[in-house]
Amino acid sequence: MVVHQMTHEELWVSSGYAIYRSLDDGVTFNRVSDLDVSPATRFLGKFRLLSRALRLGVRCLRKLKSGTVLVVADRKVFRLRGDEGEVVHSFIRGLGPLREGVCEDDKGNCYIGEYFLNDKRKISVNLYKSVDDGCCWEIVNSFNNIRHIHCVQYDPFSGMIWMGTGDRDRECGIFFSDGGESWIGIGSGSQIFRTMSLLFTEDYIYWGMDAPSRQSYICRYARKDRKIELLAPVNGPVYYSSILDNGIMLFSTGAEGKSEGKSAAWDNRAHIWASLDGAKWEDVVSWEKDSWPHIFGHGGILFAHGWKDRLLGFTTQCLKDSDHASFIGYLSYHE
Repeated sequence: MVVHQMTHEELWVSSGYAIYRSLDDGVTFNRVSDLDVSPATRFLGKFRLLSRALRLGVRCLRKLKSGTVLVVADRKVFRLRGDEGEVVHSFIRGLGPLREGVCEDDKGNCYIGEYFLNDKRKISVNLYKSVDDGCCWEIVNSFNNIRHIHCVQYDPFSGMIWMGTGDRDRECGIFFSDGGESWIGIGSGSQIFRTMSLLFTEDYIYWGMDAPSRQSYICRYARKDRKIELLAPVNGPVYYSSILDNGIMLFSTGAEGKSEGKSAAWDNRAHIWASLDGAKWEDVVSWEKDSWPHIFGHGGILFAHGWKDRLLGFTTQCLKDSDHASFIGYLSYHE
């Protein structure tokens, strides 16, 4: 199973193209839905290596405040209401957004950032918005100066939507918007601003550099004086993040090998980094990349979206003895 979303009431996971919910922190699961994907896709998804190579399975899941569940899989957006489900959007290019490329703001508006290879940079990258509980999706903005969108996230402290873009220096940036039509950047034009996820606190915005070919850092932006700091060097490109009720912040790094033709001196492991104060970061656990080539997937750690008290949920992928393994447990922090 892959963990997707955690709240104080429930845990949402997927296995292949089946969606499950747990009301007891992962002790038992009830099947909610089987997504209506093509027979060929369902068949190929039963073979783990093919599934890895073709990037099959559920990419994102978000339960909205209304109770609607949005699921991205098989190049489509599925809208689930109780026992009923329907396809409400199909992607013309790419497999859909990255894991933090879907969000809902405080008004109930939903956003999806387009992610596809776009190697020649000849195609505009779209940001989609839904104002009717995920039923209809319209392009709210298009971008011509980026390769793709890495993340679209809601900031509960400012009420803004934040977006990260990549991949070349001039294409990397972190921006915020009220509604998605116009954007203001806090920084761009450098790998420092290439990120796949953001963390929000009252005083700072945190992110990790997704820079496979150079030293990556955990960074932060001060809301008050707009100062940007490089806080800690980490062992690889930073993928995803989470923050727990007790204030512990988490970032995961991936194992990509020479994915961009050259590589910094990584240790071929995926790590979880943690901090209580945001300034001091510690490497708390890691797994070695498995022996399969990177065409079958980079080694990585996917955090559940959301949290419950100190309870942490995450899934390890393409790692030695821990491929597609999900974990739920408590994380305590000692000075």
